[in-house]
Amino acid sequence: MAGTRRVEVRSFGSEVPGPSVEELARWVRERKGAAGDLTSYLLERSLEPQGGVDRPCTGGLICRGRVLETISGITGDTLTAEPSVQPALVEEDARWGTMQKRALWFAVPCPHLLGIHDRYFHDRDEFCEGICGVYRQIFRAMRDAGAGGHVLIGEKVYEGELEHLAGPKTFFFYPGLARENLPSLLEQQTSAAVPGGLLPAAFDLLDEYDLRSLSVLDGMEVDLLAALEHLDPGRLSLGGYCREGEKDCRKYWEDLVERAVIPR
Repeated sequence: MAGTRRVEVRSFGSEVPGPSVEELARWVRERKGAAGDLTSYLLERSLEPQGGVDRPCTGGLICRGRVLETISGITGDTLTAEPSVQPALVEEDARWGTMQKRALWFAVPCPHLLGIHDRYFHDRDEFCEGICGVYRQIFRAMRDAGAGGHVLIGEKVYEGELEHLAGPKTFFFYPGLARENLPSLLEQQTSAAVPGGLLPAAFDLLDEYDLRSLSVLDGMEVDLLAALEHLDPGRLSLGGYCREGEKDCRKYWEDLVERAVIPR
Protein backbone atom coordinates (compact mmCIF):
# COMPACT_ATOMS: atom_id res chain seq x y z
CA MET A 1 0.00 0.00 0.00
CA ALA A 2 1.44 3.37 -1.07
CA GLY A 3 2.61 5.58 1.74
CA THR A 4 2.68 2.76 4.29
CA ARG A 5 5.15 0.21 5.61
CA ARG A 6 4.69 -3.01 7.48
CA VAL A 7 6.28 -3.96 10.78
CA GLU A 8 6.94 -7.62 11.57
CA VAL A 9 4.46 -9.22 13.99
CA ARG A 10 5.92 -11.53 16.63
CA SER A 11 4.03 -13.82 19.00
CA PHE A 12 5.14 -14.62 22.54
CA GLY A 13 2.48 -17.26 23.09
CA SER A 14 -1.27 -17.61 23.08
CA GLU A 15 -3.23 -18.93 26.05
CA VAL A 16 -6.39 -20.95 25.41
CA PRO A 17 -9.02 -22.27 27.82
CA GLY A 18 -9.29 -25.95 28.59
CA PRO A 19 -11.75 -27.80 26.36
CA SER A 20 -15.11 -29.22 27.31
CA VAL A 21 -15.45 -33.00 27.34
CA GLU A 22 -17.34 -32.78 24.05
CA GLU A 23 -14.67 -30.64 22.37
CA LEU A 24 -11.88 -32.97 23.47
CA ALA A 25 -13.81 -36.05 22.35
CA ARG A 26 -14.42 -34.50 18.93
CA TRP A 27 -10.72 -33.63 18.62
CA VAL A 28 -9.72 -37.20 19.48
CA ARG A 29 -12.11 -38.57 16.82
CA GLU A 30 -10.72 -36.17 14.20
CA ARG A 31 -7.18 -37.38 14.87
CA LYS A 32 -8.19 -40.96 14.00
CA GLY A 33 -6.00 -42.70 16.55
CA ALA A 34 -2.98 -40.39 16.32
CA ALA A 35 -1.06 -39.88 19.57
CA GLY A 36 -1.87 -36.82 21.66
CA ASP A 37 -3.08 -35.57 25.02
CA LEU A 38 -4.57 -32.44 26.58
CA THR A 39 -1.39 -30.42 26.09
CA SER A 40 -1.29 -31.50 22.43
CA TYR A 41 -4.82 -30.15 22.06
CA LEU A 42 -3.91 -26.85 23.75
CA LEU A 43 -0.82 -26.40 21.55
CA GLU A 44 -2.88 -26.89 18.41
CA ARG A 45 -5.57 -24.44 19.54
CA SER A 46 -2.90 -21.94 20.59
CA LEU A 47 -1.31 -21.90 17.13
CA GLU A 48 -4.46 -22.00 14.99
CA PRO A 49 -5.42 -18.30 15.15
CA GLN A 50 -1.88 -17.05 14.40
CA GLY A 51 -2.08 -17.56 10.65
CA GLY A 52 -1.13 -13.99 9.74
CA VAL A 53 1.66 -13.66 12.32
CA ASP A 54 5.18 -13.42 10.88
CA ARG A 55 6.82 -15.18 13.82
CA PRO A 56 4.22 -17.38 15.51
CA CYS A 57 4.80 -19.05 18.86
CA THR A 58 2.58 -21.76 20.26
CA GLY A 59 1.92 -22.48 23.92
CA GLY A 60 2.31 -20.39 27.03
CA LEU A 61 1.44 -20.97 30.67
CA ILE A 62 -0.76 -23.78 29.38
CA CYS A 63 2.47 -25.80 29.00
CA ARG A 64 3.17 -25.92 32.75
CA GLY A 65 1.84 -29.48 32.97
CA ARG A 66 3.98 -30.63 30.05
CA VAL A 67 7.17 -29.26 31.65
CA LEU A 68 6.34 -30.89 34.98
CA GLU A 69 5.63 -34.31 33.48
CA THR A 70 8.92 -34.13 31.55
CA ILE A 71 11.00 -33.62 34.72
CA SER A 72 11.75 -36.68 36.86
CA GLY A 73 12.41 -36.34 40.59
CA ILE A 74 9.21 -34.49 41.45
CA THR A 75 6.64 -35.97 43.81
CA GLY A 76 3.43 -33.98 43.72
CA ASP A 77 4.72 -30.40 43.74
CA THR A 78 7.98 -31.20 45.56
CA LEU A 79 11.45 -31.98 44.23
CA THR A 80 12.61 -35.02 46.20
CA ALA A 81 15.42 -36.36 44.00
CA GLU A 82 17.99 -35.09 41.55
CA PRO A 83 16.02 -33.70 38.58
CA SER A 84 16.38 -35.34 35.19
CA VAL A 85 14.49 -35.27 31.90
CA GLN A 86 12.27 -37.76 30.11
CA PRO A 87 12.03 -35.97 26.75
CA ALA A 88 9.69 -38.18 24.68
CA LEU A 89 6.60 -35.97 25.02
CA VAL A 90 8.33 -32.66 24.31
CA GLU A 91 10.16 -34.21 21.36
CA GLU A 92 6.78 -35.24 19.95
CA ASP A 93 5.50 -31.69 20.49
CA ALA A 94 8.47 -30.34 18.55
CA ARG A 95 7.98 -32.79 15.69
CA TRP A 96 4.32 -31.76 15.48
CA GLY A 97 5.39 -28.11 15.46
CA THR A 98 7.78 -28.70 12.58
CA MET A 99 4.91 -30.08 10.51
CA GLN A 100 2.97 -26.84 11.11
CA LYS A 101 5.82 -24.39 10.54
CA ARG A 102 9.54 -24.89 10.15
CA ALA A 103 11.46 -23.96 13.32
CA LEU A 104 8.30 -23.03 15.24
CA TRP A 105 8.92 -21.45 18.66
CA PHE A 106 7.28 -22.73 21.84
CA ALA A 107 6.30 -20.70 24.92
CA VAL A 108 6.59 -22.22 28.40
CA PRO A 109 6.42 -20.80 31.94
CA CYS A 110 9.65 -19.71 33.64
CA PRO A 111 10.92 -22.09 36.35
CA HIS A 112 9.57 -19.85 39.13
CA LEU A 113 6.03 -20.39 37.81
CA LEU A 114 6.17 -24.18 38.06
CA GLY A 115 5.42 -23.99 41.79
CA ILE A 116 7.99 -26.63 42.74
CA HIS A 117 9.08 -26.86 46.38
CA ASP A 118 12.66 -27.94 47.09
CA ARG A 119 13.24 -30.90 49.38
CA TYR A 120 16.38 -32.12 47.66
CA PHE A 121 18.99 -29.35 47.25
CA HIS A 122 18.11 -27.36 50.40
CA ASP A 123 19.86 -24.40 48.82
CA ARG A 124 18.09 -21.77 46.71
CA ASP A 125 20.95 -21.20 44.25
CA GLU A 126 21.59 -24.92 43.74
CA PHE A 127 17.86 -25.51 43.30
CA CYS A 128 17.67 -22.79 40.65
CA GLU A 129 20.71 -24.19 38.86
CA GLY A 130 19.30 -27.72 38.96
CA ILE A 131 15.89 -26.79 37.56
CA CYS A 132 17.41 -24.52 34.93
CA GLY A 133 19.68 -27.40 33.97
CA VAL A 134 16.72 -29.62 33.12
CA TYR A 135 15.11 -26.73 31.23
CA ARG A 136 18.23 -26.56 29.05
CA GLN A 137 17.95 -30.30 28.41
CA ILE A 138 14.28 -29.93 27.45
CA PHE A 139 15.06 -27.06 25.10
CA ARG A 140 17.94 -28.94 23.50
CA ALA A 141 15.80 -32.04 22.94
CA MET A 142 13.06 -29.95 21.33
CA ARG A 143 15.47 -28.05 19.10
CA ASP A 144 17.03 -31.34 18.00
CA ALA A 145 13.50 -32.42 17.04
CA GLY A 146 12.91 -29.25 15.02
CA ALA A 147 11.78 -26.48 17.39
CA GLY A 148 13.18 -23.05 16.58
CA GLY A 149 13.48 -21.78 20.14
CA HIS A 150 11.59 -20.97 23.32
CA VAL A 151 9.84 -18.05 24.94
CA LEU A 152 10.03 -18.13 28.74
CA ILE A 153 7.02 -16.38 30.25
CA GLY A 154 7.73 -14.93 33.68
CA GLU A 155 5.91 -13.10 36.42
CA LYS A 156 9.02 -11.73 38.11
CA VAL A 157 12.55 -11.10 36.85
CA TYR A 158 14.89 -13.55 38.59
CA GLU A 159 18.51 -12.93 37.75
CA GLY A 160 19.45 -16.58 38.41
CA GLU A 161 17.04 -17.79 35.73
CA LEU A 162 18.35 -15.20 33.29
CA GLU A 163 21.96 -16.13 33.97
CA HIS A 164 21.33 -19.84 33.45
CA LEU A 165 18.90 -19.75 30.54
CA ALA A 166 19.33 -16.59 28.47
CA GLY A 167 20.66 -17.25 24.99
CA PRO A 168 20.04 -16.75 21.26
CA LYS A 169 17.32 -19.43 21.19
CA THR A 170 15.52 -18.37 24.37
CA PHE A 171 13.54 -15.18 24.95
CA PHE A 172 12.47 -14.06 28.41
CA PHE A 173 9.07 -12.40 28.22
CA TYR A 174 7.37 -10.66 31.13
CA PRO A 175 3.78 -9.52 30.37
CA GLY A 176 3.87 -7.27 33.44
CA LEU A 177 7.45 -6.03 33.00
CA ALA A 178 8.24 -3.12 35.34
CA ARG A 179 10.50 -0.20 34.49
CA GLU A 180 12.96 -1.02 37.28
CA ASN A 181 13.50 -4.54 35.89
CA LEU A 182 14.58 -3.45 32.41
CA PRO A 183 18.30 -3.13 33.29
CA SER A 184 18.42 -6.64 34.81
CA LEU A 185 16.76 -8.05 31.70
CA LEU A 186 19.02 -6.21 29.26
CA GLU A 187 22.10 -7.22 31.20
CA GLN A 188 21.50 -10.79 29.97
CA GLN A 189 19.33 -10.42 26.88
CA THR A 190 19.90 -8.26 23.80
CA SER A 191 16.21 -8.12 22.90
CA ALA A 192 13.11 -7.20 24.85
CA ALA A 193 9.33 -6.97 24.59
CA VAL A 194 7.94 -3.87 26.26
CA PRO A 195 4.52 -2.18 26.29
CA GLY A 196 4.19 1.27 24.74
CA GLY A 197 4.31 2.92 28.16
CA LEU A 198 7.83 1.58 28.76
CA LEU A 199 9.31 2.74 25.46
CA PRO A 200 10.84 5.94 26.89
CA ALA A 201 12.59 3.89 29.59
CA ALA A 202 13.91 1.45 26.97
CA PHE A 203 15.18 4.29 24.79
CA ASP A 204 16.99 5.80 27.79
CA LEU A 205 19.00 2.56 28.05
CA LEU A 206 20.09 2.34 24.40
CA ASP A 207 23.49 3.89 25.09
CA GLU A 208 24.13 1.65 28.10
CA TYR A 209 22.95 -1.75 26.82
CA ASP A 210 23.23 -3.60 23.52
CA LEU A 211 19.55 -3.64 22.61
CA ARG A 212 19.60 -5.29 19.19
CA SER A 213 15.85 -5.75 18.78
CA LEU A 214 12.71 -4.44 20.42
CA SER A 215 9.15 -5.71 20.27
CA VAL A 216 6.38 -3.28 21.21
CA LEU A 217 3.82 -5.36 23.07
CA ASP A 218 0.28 -4.62 21.88
CA GLY A 219 1.65 -1.43 20.35
CA MET A 220 -0.41 1.16 18.54
CA GLU A 221 0.61 3.24 15.53
CA VAL A 222 1.96 6.05 17.72
CA ASP A 223 4.17 3.58 19.63
CA LEU A 224 5.64 2.08 16.47
CA LEU A 225 6.34 5.47 14.94
CA ALA A 226 8.05 6.59 18.15
CA ALA A 227 10.19 3.43 18.19
CA LEU A 228 11.25 3.97 14.58
CA GLU A 229 12.81 7.26 15.61
CA HIS A 230 15.35 5.26 17.63
CA LEU A 231 15.61 1.90 15.84
CA ASP A 232 15.97 0.66 12.28
CA PRO A 233 12.83 -1.11 10.98
CA GLY A 234 14.65 -4.45 10.93
CA ARG A 235 15.19 -4.23 14.69
CA LEU A 236 11.55 -3.53 15.50
CA SER A 237 8.49 -5.74 15.74
CA LEU A 238 4.92 -5.55 16.99
CA GLY A 239 4.59 -8.10 19.78
CA GLY A 240 1.55 -10.03 20.89
CA TYR A 241 0.49 -12.35 23.68
CA CYS A 242 -3.12 -13.51 23.83
CA ARG A 243 -3.73 -13.66 27.55
CA GLU A 244 -5.85 -16.05 29.54
CA GLY A 245 -9.43 -14.81 29.49
CA GLU A 246 -9.13 -13.08 26.10
CA LYS A 247 -12.55 -13.53 24.53
CA ASP A 248 -11.39 -14.21 20.98
CA CYS A 249 -7.72 -14.92 20.26
CA ARG A 250 -8.38 -15.09 16.54
CA LYS A 251 -9.66 -11.51 16.53
CA TYR A 252 -6.79 -10.47 18.81
CA TRP A 253 -4.17 -11.69 16.32
CA GLU A 254 -6.07 -10.34 13.30
CA ASP A 255 -6.25 -6.89 14.90
CA LEU A 256 -2.54 -7.00 15.72
CA VAL A 257 -1.61 -7.91 12.14
CA GLU A 258 -3.81 -5.05 10.88
CA ARG A 259 -2.08 -2.57 13.21
CA ALA A 260 1.33 -3.60 11.85
CA VAL A 261 0.73 -1.45 8.76
CA ILE A 262 1.78 2.11 9.57
CA PRO A 263 2.47 5.36 7.65
CA ARG A 264 5.91 5.95 6.20
